[in-house]
Amino acid sequence: MRIEILSIGDELLKGAIVNTNAAYLSKMLQSAGYEVMRETTVSDAPEVLKSAVKEAFERADVVISTGGLGPTLDDHTREIAAEFFESDFVRDPLVADDLLRRFGPELASLEDQARVPRKAKVLLNPIGTAPALVFSDQGKMWILLPGVPYEMQAFCEGALREIFPQDKQKHICEIYFSILYESHVDPELRRLSSCYPSVEVGIYPSLGYLRILLKGPTVLDVEDFKGALIQKFAPYHYEAPHGKIEEALLMWFVQNKKTLSIAESCTGGMIASQITAIPGASDYFLGGFVSYSNALKTQMLGVSGDLITQEGAVSKAVVAAMLEGIFSHTSADYGISVSGIAGPTGGTPDKPIGTVWAAIGERGKEADIGVFLAKGDRQKIIQTTSQFLLGALYRKVSKGTPAFPLLV
Repeated sequence: MRIEILSIGDELLKGAIVNTNAAYLSKMLQSAGYEVMRETTVSDAPEVLKSAVKEAFERADVVISTGGLGPTLDDHTREIAAEFFESDFVRDPLVADDLLRRFGPELASLEDQARVPRKAKVLLNPIGTAPALVFSDQGKMWILLPGVPYEMQAFCEGALREIFPQDKQKHICEIYFSILYESHVDPELRRLSSCYPSVEVGIYPSLGYLRILLKGPTVLDVEDFKGALIQKFAPYHYEAPHGKIEEALLMWFVQNKKTLSIAESCTGGMIASQITAIPGASDYFLGGFVSYSNALKTQMLGVSGDLITQEGAVSKAVVAAMLEGIFSHTSADYGISVSGIAGPTGGTPDKPIGTVWAAIGERGKEADIGVFLAKGDRQKIIQTTSQFLLGALYRKVSKGTPAFPLLV
């Protein structure tokens, strides 16, 4: 099944708003086992839209459009769809009654929105006023969804399950690895692809983690491929509902009734921010120290000023002392401390920009302390460091693997 997304609206082309609808639809369809072959953005102009729809159906079996279903003068999608499928309009009493119940008789657009193409299947809008429409004729399907993101999303979960046949879906799974680059995994993916040629593979690298997408016609082949890949890179594998290492950490710490506190210098609170962005983080995360200056490292964590002078703030000795400070000032079972040079200034030949020292440890036990070089601009260095250390912590607590060195 060839699917194309058509995003409609001058505001998208002008950059006035970001097109989140296409990303949402593509991800949702992919998770359901379908693949989008093209996404096109066009203006509200009727002639442009007509041409775009005609071209889309020359390529695709299913077109999903967003936008242009409202009652305003720049909304033309309903009329063009009706013309394309040679349909007249009728008043739908179910739409009218629903709008009357939710918005009352003062809704000026009630009659306009209740006017729908006769040949379309109508899906009531649970939030807004414009119903979604589904045309199907001679092997072609056009699904018309509202352009307002939260209205569009409200349709997707239930409606698309009803519309798309289950027997044409592919089995799909996502696998997540922390602290791995694409180059580490690619040779093994190539080997496994030769063993399971029916399985499609996608590699999606991000800062500090990899997402591998497997898609195939049978559950057995996909699961065998997945099992072999995880076995190869077991220390770096994690599972999380939305692919975030912070979610995996929350599940492990809560399940094992352990707590965490952190001391950040170069990351400036980003690690704590990532952790606390996940609901339920308060069940294990006690808090953190953003000891950005040397003075606060001393005042908040008890790091010796002489030690900082002798070894430098970015050093093994200082992050070790910061970790000791965490355990001295909190009741945390585990701690992370980090100090580095995020740039664009401050680097030296011995400690270039991107140099990061970190310590990860459990109370009463010897800590894992290591150094690595994070590459990129300032923001990328901070983000990479945060992701790496969260991944290293998870690897240590869940796999029993030393946190450092970070990479394979």
